[in-house]
Amino acid sequence: MERERNFWSISRRSFLQTSALIAGICTFNNGTRLLAGSESDFAAEYVLRLPDGRLQCQLCPNMCIPAEGENGTCRARGIRNGQFTSLVYGLPCVIAVDPVEKMPLFHYHVHGPALAISTAGCNLVCQYCQNWQFSQKSPAETANFAMSPSDIVMRAIDMQLRTIGFFYTEPTIYIEYMKDVARLAKKNNIKTVMVTAGYINAAPLKDLFELIDIFVVGYKGFTEEFYADAIAGKLDPVKKALLAIKESGRHLEVVSLLVPGKNDDMEVFKTGAEWFVKNLGPDVPWHFSRFVPEFMLKNLPPTPNGVLETARKLALKAGVRYAYTGNNPGQEGNHTYCPGCSKKVVERLGFKVLRSFLSAGKCPDCGCQIPGVWLDDLPNGNI
Repeated sequence: MERERNFWSISRRSFLQTSALIAGICTFNNGTRLLAGSESDFAAEYVLRLPDGRLQCQLCPNMCIPAEGENGTCRARGIRNGQFTSLVYGLPCVIAVDPVEKMPLFHYHVHGPALAISTAGCNLVCQYCQNWQFSQKSPAETANFAMSPSDIVMRAIDMQLRTIGFFYTEPTIYIEYMKDVARLAKKNNIKTVMVTAGYINAAPLKDLFELIDIFVVGYKGFTEEFYADAIAGKLDPVKKALLAIKESGRHLEVVSLLVPGKNDDMEVFKTGAEWFVKNLGPDVPWHFSRFVPEFMLKNLPPTPNGVLETARKLALKAGVRYAYTGNNPGQEGNHTYCPGCSKKVVERLGFKVLRSFLSAGKCPDCGCQIPGVWLDDLPNGNI
């Protein structure tokens, strides 16, 4: 189902750079091909034919209606030969091995790191995107690996990795590929993590609940104005997605990247924290990440540690029991504390778990059950 198009719209230097991945590339042999400027012709799902004959994508709130030869906003789906097509099926541009804590995922322990994959494209345009080299490109502009769902799962098995993460760019836009990978992963007892902005319509999200084990959702800002100005989207669909995931019973963690002058007003933040506790409850972990100047906002400074700590304290005050700070190792907010007696029950340094004191998920001092999935057989407390 693959159709290769020789789009050398990027330089050789860019081709090599984009294939090398910021997080550290995995070396893939065994016949894996590296392609430049490739598109697949896999039939897209979640498509409606309008009365006038045009095709409308029903995958996300953008509801794109591209013309023949055009792509949707996400650049990963478009009309080819009269068919709405997934242009990225089987063509990941990012393949890496990462600790799950990087996603960030703190309350679901797994043995070892995850195989992380993603394709080109995104259905949002975050001004501060940390992975814009991939997310703001079409598959015709990136270096892509030719890997079927079975290739991905077999590679995880060969590397003895027990988790596959859909990470780095927005997985919603390659939902057909993600579903097929997840389906095979489940058959092989491999957990799956979807790291998403939550900008997805209700029907496709519901279809994912039987396939995806863990959701990490970006609660990017706390007003509709922020979503419109900073990421070209809407907040309400994200809130609906968060509620649906929570109600599904799937494991959920939430992350907010705080950007100076954009979404770091603590008075506005308080309203976001109130909504969080009222609708998601006190036990969903909430991570606050540090902005690093990127993409359209290279002129801004990194987020001060004090802003992250203030957000964490306000979240705790609002009733969130598990609030964390990220991208700043060595801080108090890196660790998990028992809400019953305040004992440090999981100690971390950056993305590494140093020690876990939990036994069957319980605090060793007061017996409080810490929500999550925990491992008791970690050698010397290390993952």
